[in-house]
Amino acid sequence: MRGSPDLVLAAFHWLEYLGLLGGLGSFVVRRLGRIRPRITWADPPMHVAFGAAFSGGLGLLVFAPGWWLLPRVLAEGIALLLCVRGKPLVAPFAVLAAVLLPLTGHAAGVQPEAAGAEFADALHVLSAGMWAGGILALASLSPPGGWGAGEARSLLERFGRVALIAFAVTALTGVLRATEQLHDLSDLWSTGYGIVLALKSVGVLAMLALSLMWRRGRAAAPIEAAAAFFVIGATALLAAFPLPA
Repeated sequence: MRGSPDLVLAAFHWLEYLGLLGGLGSFVVRRLGRIRPRITWADPPMHVAFGAAFSGGLGLLVFAPGWWLLPRVLAEGIALLLCVRGKPLVAPFAVLAAVLLPLTGHAAGVQPEAAGAEFADALHVLSAGMWAGGILALASLSPPGGWGAGEARSLLERFGRVALIAFAVTALTGVLRATEQLHDLSDLWSTGYGIVLALKSVGVLAMLALSLMWRRGRAAAPIEAAAAFFVIGATALLAAFPLPA
């Protein structure tokens, strides 16, 4: 297999991605809970998510410092501070951190169209936050009466409408990015990068299947959250691989 990932960097990427996506998803779930009739318990622990994002970003800053990494970590830190103090304007700093993420990733190495790749990657991160991050946020909740109760079903229906569009954008931008990194179909089984990408795709399909179970009234939150952990972990591993030749 060509190239190998830096596992230390992958661990910090994983922590940052989990926190950043979970934070974006928590904001989405909170906003959905405020739609009338309000669902008061739809209040995921957003400060925990941004605490993880900030910790992961700091680790990357120590082991792989870079100019574009610093403003991203600052944005995550400000989002965390605003969460802890109960202040508004958390979302703009979370979105800023997500938009800055591609500037230190593989998208920045795509030539001669790095700007287009970075834009697609930014859309990918934001939509993944709304979809996969929303799933993580939902899994942190304990609805009264379980997920089959009336309010819980209402929240899932609200989230489903957002998640459907977010998943479509995530999948589309993910395919576009994959075609830029892999040069042949055989790369999916002949390179380490391709194998991890294939495993990530399997995880995404598993999440999609579990989402359909939710819509049928079956509580699959812990399992789907575990699948999201796996998919985000695979994404972090891909980020730590050297850019494919």
